[in-house]
Amino acid sequence: MNLAIKLIASTFLFMISGAALSASMMDEFIDPEDGMFDVSHWLAERKGFFPIPIIITEPAVGFGLGAALVFLHDPLAGKTADGETFDPQSVDEEGRLIPPSVSALFGAYTENDTWFVGGAHMGVWKNDRIRYTGVLAQASVNLKFFGLDGGSGPTSNGIQFNIEPTIFLQQLKFRIKDSDFFAGISYLLLDSNIEFNIFGSLPIEIPDIKFDSTSASVSLLLDYDSRDTLFTPSSGLSSGIKASFYREAFGSDNEFEKYKAYAKYFITLTDPFVLGLRGDVETLNGNAPFYEYPFISMRGIPVMRYQGETVTVGEAEFRWNFTPRWSLILFGGAGKAQSIDAINAADDTVFSKGVGFRYFIARRFGAHAGIDIAKGPEDTALYITFGQAWY
Repeated sequence: MNLAIKLIASTFLFMISGAALSASMMDEFIDPEDGMFDVSHWLAERKGFFPIPIIITEPAVGFGLGAALVFLHDPLAGKTADGETFDPQSVDEEGRLIPPSVSALFGAYTENDTWFVGGAHMGVWKNDRIRYTGVLAQASVNLKFFGLDGGSGPTSNGIQFNIEPTIFLQQLKFRIKDSDFFAGISYLLLDSNIEFNIFGSLPIEIPDIKFDSTSASVSLLLDYDSRDTLFTPSSGLSSGIKASFYREAFGSDNEFEKYKAYAKYFITLTDPFVLGLRGDVETLNGNAPFYEYPFISMRGIPVMRYQGETVTVGEAEFRWNFTPRWSLILFGGAGKAQSIDAINAADDTVFSKGVGFRYFIARRFGAHAGIDIAKGPEDTALYITFGQAWY
């Protein structure tokens, strides 16, 4: 997933937290169970249009702000007399909460002149047996290219470039019987204008200082999700595999394949301690443009800082719920970007670690929000987090 798509995803990650900030009637934000600030009641009944803020803290593009106009087609949970139990119509046969359908128009701008605008729709159909995602967006993203050698080669200081993609995504996922498995198919088109800010010779991976590039793929995917909540899990497994085929027949300039597998596992060790484990592997095969190569994605490491033909990431996160509402987070991990010239590559394993805190902001939805501070090989970065940081 390239940066522009990650930024679009962040719109939906902050949809819930931003919505709470826009309300003015504080009596709706007091949990009757403990008298603490909580947005569960307000979220459960919310439906229709409302504006929300977008906050970007990605170190590759700098701090940024934006806004989205979001339309909730259904409330996050059904309204009941006491406001403390879900409407049975909002829960499927297995007792799982049915997510609402959501539409949004959004835009944002960052301190390094990166911007994006667009629209998206996430539809939930047939009692959550079919999930649809559609995105149409335009972006201008200013980044640095560090090479495809794991970040340790001659371009390790980075070359500034701008990429302006038009993004079109269509995805359908189908629940397999009454299980926690979803199988799906998606189509992604990235039509990009790219310009490098460089004097002298170009790296071998770059065809010209300024050029156009189109990537288009059809992907097959299989997901499994047994987490106790989609927001801040305390138990369960989320895993999946994805195979993406880029072909001229689909509109792509280059023909190649990308394969990805991931797993996120959560377990309550003993109340109040929760352990989360994450593992990702992504690989590319064929003749692909530089921006399509996998990169290490972890807190504390800028987007596209470490790229390679195959990227593996492992992380652990420990959460201590030291009060019913407040938690301390400790996390760390390692990533490896395998060079396209693996024989001559240097050691390209990098590490990241950090600390954060969370406030239990929506008890009924199991959602925490807070701040993380992460230290990578070069940077220390701050992240505003709603729900789980691994998305």
